[in-house]
Amino acid sequence: MFVKKDLRKVPQILTDATSRVNEDGSDVITELSFARRAPEFSPGNVSILLKPSFRPALDNLMQLSLYDCGLKSLMEIEQCPLGDDDSPLFPKLQRLDIGRNPLLVNDSLSSTFHTQFPSLLELWCDNCSFGPSIPNTLLQLHLLEVVRMTGNRLQDFEDAIGNTYWRQLKVLALDGNNLERVGTGIGKLTRLEKLHLRQNKLVSLPEGVPSSLNSKLVMISLSSNQLSSLPDSLVDVGSSLKELYLNGNQIQELPMGIGEKLLGLTKLNLAHNKLGADAIPSGIEEADDDTNVLPVDFVERFGLPVALTGNCTKDETCVVQMEGNPLVERRKRRLLEEEKTRAKDMAMEVDEDDAS
Repeated sequence: MFVKKDLRKVPQILTDATSRVNEDGSDVITELSFARRAPEFSPGNVSILLKPSFRPALDNLMQLSLYDCGLKSLMEIEQCPLGDDDSPLFPKLQRLDIGRNPLLVNDSLSSTFHTQFPSLLELWCDNCSFGPSIPNTLLQLHLLEVVRMTGNRLQDFEDAIGNTYWRQLKVLALDGNNLERVGTGIGKLTRLEKLHLRQNKLVSLPEGVPSSLNSKLVMISLSSNQLSSLPDSLVDVGSSLKELYLNGNQIQELPMGIGEKLLGLTKLNLAHNKLGADAIPSGIEEADDDTNVLPVDFVERFGLPVALTGNCTKDETCVVQMEGNPLVERRKRRLLEEEKTRAKDMAMEVDEDDAS
């Protein structure tokens, strides 16, 4: 849906929002978007929002977007008190979007930033420059249900996530960072529904991530990492899991139970891994039986991949992609050889008929 941009300046918008509160409160503005207004936020801070006269408007906000505003610092939230009391600046705010502000780093936030957002449920920080660790003040936002920090500079995963911090998470999106590992606390997030970890540098997942406690998990994205194996606990998520993306890794074998326990799967992407790479020892002619490459329950449910497409089509309720694996490439070569042999035999039969 196309939303017409408010052409008024930020102070005009806030003045209007404040006046509505001061009149009778029947038409209070709860959502404000100041996205893509970098010139108005020069020199890269949010002091323009913090005039004492705007306090009534901030008190009633539930959603605020500062997306792509050229921000360098949010320290002013703490440095510009609007009143004599200690009440938070954004007491009702539930969703904050500070994404696409690439100059925002850990030092851009006060250590008590979290105290100003006691009701925050969703934090969007995509395409900033937070790292190498998640700022501690963000971890202190204990009510968060959605955290999006894709495209940052994260290298270190906070082990206490799921144990002490962010225990209410439903969506965790950390795509496009430099994470080499994740903590076991993820396996304790009982409300987690979506886990986005693609395009990192993960070489493995700890046993217990995910786990049976993640019984509401519907989507896991681990594509474009460096995984060579998967934890057995992956299948303990059970039938809640609908989508599993593992493409673009180095996976050589799958755990037992994907076919038998993940009964809710509708999308399974295993493309461009190493499945079948060790199935045939070097120097030995290719075997015709590929069933030993994949777990028995996987083959029974999904079947072997079709040579030409790489898809497994036995279970019509689930799209299984396996192109780019040694197993599929081997089956494709075998099919082509069979077709060549068949064509040669047919040509010889035609020659014999002509000769007779």
